[in-house]
Amino acid sequence: MFENIKQKILERQARDGVKSILTYKPSKNSEETITEEVIMKRSKLPLIGDWGRIYPAVNEDKTWNIQNLLFGGRKNLIKLIIVGTIIAMILLGYADLFSYISILEEGCLNLLTTLIG
Repeated sequence: MFENIKQKILERQARDGVKSILTYKPSKNSEETITEEVIMKRSKLPLIGDWGRIYPAVNEDKTWNIQNLLFGGRKNLIKLIIVGTIIAMILLGYADLFSYISILEEGCLNLLTTLIG
């Protein structure tokens, strides 16, 4: 079952993607050059469509690349962790505020009941 899925992903990648070899220098003064093989795909949006790098879920040797399958690459994983941390901090802040509100309500109710009765 998974072999059919792998084959469909590889066929789609070959149909829509272009394999390119890119060479760049890490800094202006560096003599070292880095050569990297990337797969690029053109966006299907008509006006703003441009070429972008894709991170395939299936490697060329037909093995699963779990990190790319789940998150779409290392950069997306880091972005997900950062956004998740921010959302968790906001939710914990709200929970903290509501716990203070409940404590104040209990204190006010206790004070009113002692004053009235």
